Amino acid sequence: MKTLEIKHIDNLEEAKNAWNKLSPDKTICDNWDFNYCAYKYFNYPLYFYAGYDNEEMVGLLPLQYNENEKCLEFFSGGFMRDNRIFIKQDYGECIPQFYNAITKTARLIRIMGEDPFTKSLNIYKYKYIANLSQVKDPDDYLVKKFSKESRYKVRKKIKSIELLSPQIVENNYNDLDLMIELNKKNFGEKSSFNKPHRAEIFRDLLKLNFDIHMLTFVINSQKEAVSFSIKYKNVYAYIQTGTNKNAIPNLGTYNIYKNFEKAINFGAKYLDAGVSDLGWKERWHLEKIPQYLFIKE
Repeated sequence: MKTLEIKHIDNLEEAKNAWNKLSPDKTICDNWDFNYCAYKYFNYPLYFYAGYDNEEMVGLLPLQYNENEKCLEFFSGGFMRDNRIFIKQDYGECIPQFYNAITKTARLIRIMGEDPFTKSLNIYKYKYIANLSQVKDPDDYLVKKFSKESRYKVRKKIKSIELLSPQIVENNYNDLDLMIELNKKNFGEKSSFNKPHRAEIFRDLLKLNFDIHMLTFVINSQKEAVSFSIKYKNVYAYIQTGTNKNAIPNLGTYNIYKNFEKAINFGAKYLDAGVSDLGWKERWHLEKIPQYLFIKE
């Protein structure tokens, strides 16, 4: 095994350059601008651990020091999932060296497990994805994944909404506030929009050059649901939603169904539904992918 020299990067511009040099750039979570939207509101001290083989940077563990929690965490904090060490090919066996280099208290969550060391860690939560590579349309997904009885129930729910003649308005960014309001109404204290600056982060994402898809569901001239997704590379990230479930039963199922339809129409290979089941992902037979946890006291 090669022994790397681990150096600290605490300068923002150097950190950005290192990130962009080594990021695999496969999902939206690998994108610097996406992460920076969350980081800039807290501006915590950077603790990027860069690994060098001679003078070549071959790996990067991007951390920040959360001054409120008094511990190291991944860059952009709890906003992100699929955290990982960026590592060049043929250096995967060096990953434990980065964790061993940590000398401060650390709580690293939602780590993507791509190597034996990470897979040996405790599981924090699961991320859910739907493989759409062999799916023609949402109904085809139901046929492939659901039992006959379950398909009938879902189709019945979809039909109940279609009978209301819903309209779907795309990318009316002014509806972001409604989505936030409905999300808080649905999830109460558990809504992620109760976290500091979460609403501002989403407003900033709208200003960036991402392939964003907001769907507003209008029924009887009333806006009753809004979803927020980003198509990045071959992944459709279904990120947030707010639905007036009490007023319109089954609208949540219709929201999910129409986002599946969007993802498939865009040719996405995966729909990334994020972390935690939230009462629907296992029912929709999404694949569970472990997100790991590393603790250093």
